[in-house]
Amino acid sequence: MPDVHTWTGTATQAEIDMMTDRVKLFIFPNEAKTEDEIEAFNKAVNYQIAHEKSLQMQIDDIPNGVESFRIGDFSMNFEEGINGTGLSRKTICEAAYSVLLRAGLLYRGLPRMVSE
Repeated sequence: MPDVHTWTGTATQAEIDMMTDRVKLFIFPNEAKTEDEIEAFNKAVNYQIAHEKSLQMQIDDIPNGVESFRIGDFSMNFEEGINGTGLSRKTICEAAYSVLLRAGLLYRGLPRMVSE
């Protein structure tokens, strides 16, 4: 199921450029070449920006000075920022991952060898 994002604003060009670089690294060595792949790539960039903005809005709701909390056996520490430099399977949002997967941009297998 795609992520539900609460942020509905418009991304700045700087945010788009930064996320484009991060998603390119995530799909490496693949590259969006066809029109469908480029469209999927751009959707993934926008989904990931919305996802991270949504997370940031939730983090911003935490009262100042709270660094961690514990409820029974569950504990959580809040780091300085939620947006690292790289994306991983754990940090990319489900919607962006799904779009990239359906477009074939996450394929990591061997290239097909065509003999003539």
